[in-house]
Amino acid sequence: MVEFLLLSFMFFFKPILFFLFIVMFSFVLFKNIAWSGVFFVVDSNVFVLLIFMMIFIYGVVLISEKNFNLLILSAVLIMICLFFFISSNMLMLYMFFELSMFPILIMILGFGSQIEKINSGYYLLFYAAICSFPFLFIYYKSMFMFTTCYFDFNISWELFFILSLSFMMKFPVYFLQLWLPKAHVEAPTTASMLLAGLLLKLGTAGYLRILGSMNFVYNNFWVIIALLGMILASFSCVFQSDAKSLAAYSSVTHMSFLLLTLVYIMMSSKIGGLMMMLAHGYTSTLMFYLIGEFYHTTSTRKVYFLNSFFTSSIFFGIVFSLVFLSNSGVPPSLSFLSEFMIIVNSMIVSKMFFFMIFIYFLISFYYSLFLIVCSMMGKNFININNFNIGVSLSTVIMMFNIFWLSLFF
Repeated sequence: MVEFLLLSFMFFFKPILFFLFIVMFSFVLFKNIAWSGVFFVVDSNVFVLLIFMMIFIYGVVLISEKNFNLLILSAVLIMICLFFFISSNMLMLYMFFELSMFPILIMILGFGSQIEKINSGYYLLFYAAICSFPFLFIYYKSMFMFTTCYFDFNISWELFFILSLSFMMKFPVYFLQLWLPKAHVEAPTTASMLLAGLLLKLGTAGYLRILGSMNFVYNNFWVIIALLGMILASFSCVFQSDAKSLAAYSSVTHMSFLLLTLVYIMMSSKIGGLMMMLAHGYTSTLMFYLIGEFYHTTSTRKVYFLNSFFTSSIFFGIVFSLVFLSNSGVPPSLSFLSEFMIIVNSMIVSKMFFFMIFIYFLISFYYSLFLIVCSMMGKNFININNFNIGVSLSTVIMMFNIFWLSLFF
């Protein structure tokens, strides 16, 4: 087990070989429950599936990125996230959680194109610092008892609030998400793909770890924030002129939806939440990838110029439509299944939630459809490299892959 990991480290500067060894490593992970003493533990399929998704995203990065430095940075990020998903105690979890900021910050500051990247770097750092330092305070207050993954002791609601705040910043929940669109707009395509597909999963996976100590009494606060975030962020999606910023805000709506289902603390809502995580990982990665491909060809990301796909390349148009349909939750995509489960759980909790979710769906379907219709029509010719788009089809298949269900039921 550890041999695979060390072998993959040997090939760190040969990205393709590194990718292959990480794939082998995650296949072996399925067999082993715990390994390497107490440091790393694989306690559920949730985290293995997230590691699989991470490898898919890394594969898309390998295809699309020509800059060697960015490839190395993304490999560093992949390793940090891998250790985050399989770390056995809360302090290691926290360390890798904070370390994951480092490669993304370098990607934004070193490879961004506009001067605003400095501003977005500040946003990123300040949000991370203010939301995450209280975590250490809780670690101190709990007498350093955070050894196992699912610690079961009850903590007071103030402590739980502070504890969840540090993960909420990476979720990101509405009101804590201002760094996300800024970072996305300034980052290169690779960084955007990793940011959307992987970094947002760190917050959710961490939240899954601390879910055991949540009391039913205090979860109504998060429900309100999630419902507000869904509707407000989807409204701000409609008014975006930058396609990348639109994709970033649609990430925020999906993550608020995920928070809504996690705070119900039911088994089915947890399964729905995990499927939402997977669906969002694949979908948002592909969204940023396709918008990035368009940007590299035409040097613009404005929604207004995002047109004439069918006259240029029908293939690109079809893949683009599939990705944005999956983003709006059309069957048989994975996001439809997860959203359906979440809606059913919300109806069980309260009939009132249905109307809120209905408003959200109305708006989110509108902006996805608007983008598809806009991008298809037009008489220009854009010289898009079809080979690149074709290789991303494997990820499209993962996005519409409902066979993940066999793991849960």
